[in-house]
Amino acid sequence: MKNHNCGLPALMMCLVMIILALCAGTVSAEEYNKAFLGKPFPDFTVTDTEGDTFTLSEALKDHEAVLINFWATWCGPCLNEFPHLNEAYEKYRDRVAFIALSKEKKDTIEKIAEYQKENGITFPMGQDEGQKVYGIFSTTGVPITVVVDRFGNAAFVQMGAFSAAHEVERVLDTFLGDGYTETAVLDRIPRDTSTRSFPVSAARAIYPDSGNYRKVILHSASYPEPINGYIVPDDSVRLRIGIAADDNAVSMAYADYYLFKPVNVLSMLDPERGVYVYDQEMPDTTDEEPYTRAALYDTAAGDYDENEISVYLFRNEEAISKMAEAMKKDGDGELTWEFADVEEKTENTPQAYIMHVMDQDGKPVMEVSVNFCTDKACVPKESDENGLITFDGEPYKYHVQIIDVPEGYSYDEDFEIYTAPEYGEYVLRVRKD
Repeated sequence: MKNHNCGLPALMMCLVMIILALCAGTVSAEEYNKAFLGKPFPDFTVTDTEGDTFTLSEALKDHEAVLINFWATWCGPCLNEFPHLNEAYEKYRDRVAFIALSKEKKDTIEKIAEYQKENGITFPMGQDEGQKVYGIFSTTGVPITVVVDRFGNAAFVQMGAFSAAHEVERVLDTFLGDGYTETAVLDRIPRDTSTRSFPVSAARAIYPDSGNYRKVILHSASYPEPINGYIVPDDSVRLRIGIAADDNAVSMAYADYYLFKPVNVLSMLDPERGVYVYDQEMPDTTDEEPYTRAALYDTAAGDYDENEISVYLFRNEEAISKMAEAMKKDGDGELTWEFADVEEKTENTPQAYIMHVMDQDGKPVMEVSVNFCTDKACVPKESDENGLITFDGEPYKYHVQIIDVPEGYSYDEDFEIYTAPEYGEYVLRVRKD
């Protein structure tokens, strides 16, 4: 994954576009939608790795929908996506038929079977011989996922990888049930409206949580603001990820230039500490570019997110020099750097449990009542006009339950959370009906 020419503090658009460009073509999803969404998807028959025949029209006779995933063994984002598809398949297999078709002619059925076994993929896989099915797309890229509804029409297309299983599930839920009586084209992943709670920080942040590292500050004439970096001599480093109260954790993702593996932030949660951590693999010291850029961004913000933050991770001081040479060659100006004398304070530690009560649009909700409970007693609290609940009881692993919400709002009645045994901030999201 080299020579991306993104500049030092490259914007999120560069990261997203590079990730997509590795496995996806240049035609926009909107153009694909106009081409075939809402129209009958061509019937096809393939043989999967188990030797079973899969026919679209036959699958629709005893399933409410069919999910077709196009991929290739050389595609990194495809591999990253398969665990999410696996999880959705295990949940929906009785109602939705899955088939993953490699569009790569070098991916023989034997090679696909081996790949499937090595990666623990449980849904059917096969080869789209001659790209007879994949040919509907005017692109050479993967992954692509299409959902064909019960009426045989293409009702949804995802260009690029899903970042979490719950994204797949929200898509499939759209086409299931007795209420789905005619084709309804879905042009994006539906927003998550479930009751949720997640820890937040004063601001977005990425910094080492443990391990051997040293902080550096990078300066470039091309960019007015200094950039944070860390020299990590080890093969990996545990990173601490911080998201802000106005971030939607459901769509927040972390990714790096070295592995190109977007990871949903919620999957990083350490519930005992109430923080997000991720073990980042470092480039090898012998690599042409023994450094990587790690970024935190909102996948729902499109190709460009002006609030994206990032840091650089270097294997050694020589790696900084190599990046400086690459920048100068690419016309990005001179790069200088210095060791940070003191590690900056990355977040303000709250002196209470603070909950930001919001609806699915991120707007504060007042008059939401909750209980903070121990094994012996419960203390009721209510959100104020700013949607804030502050509870300064002794630090404890409190069991928090919603008691009541104002008229026009609802919540999942089985929802409950446990705080970390230290003070911290959380978002508590209820649903505006």
